[in-house]
Amino acid sequence: MEVIEQRPKLVSFRAIAFHGENRAPATGKGGWNFQLTQNIEVGLAVPTLPGGILQAVVKIDLSTVANSETDAAHQASFQAEYEAKFDYPAGVTDEIVVPKFEHEQYQYVLVAQAFPLAMTHFRRELQSMGFDARVLPLGL
Repeated sequence: MEVIEQRPKLVSFRAIAFHGENRAPATGKGGWNFQLTQNIEVGLAVPTLPGGILQAVVKIDLSTVANSETDAAHQASFQAEYEAKFDYPAGVTDEIVVPKFEHEQYQYVLVAQAFPLAMTHFRRELQSMGFDARVLPLGL
């Protein structure tokens, strides 16, 4: 069981990039099929200066292509990049964290905190571009 004093705390979450194109006419008719792909990377940042804080970083890349169910010529695409940073308490060293970090379950706990934030933003951006993106998942 993990000691609470060694748990990382989410200190930063940001959208690094978002690009979307929806040139289809806004007719309000017909549905869209979404194909979502995701790439998630988890890393550990070890400080190079004495007294620096150990940090875990989760990078999430989301990409989706939406195809019109009524007109195959209408297609929209969206890409987004997100980054979450977690700070470990002072005194926690990489010797303590690295063995835990190698386990998928430990990484999952970090990703599970960042992914819903990324998907919430992604879905809102799609909504602002004329899509009902409720079919996209909020969780892992």
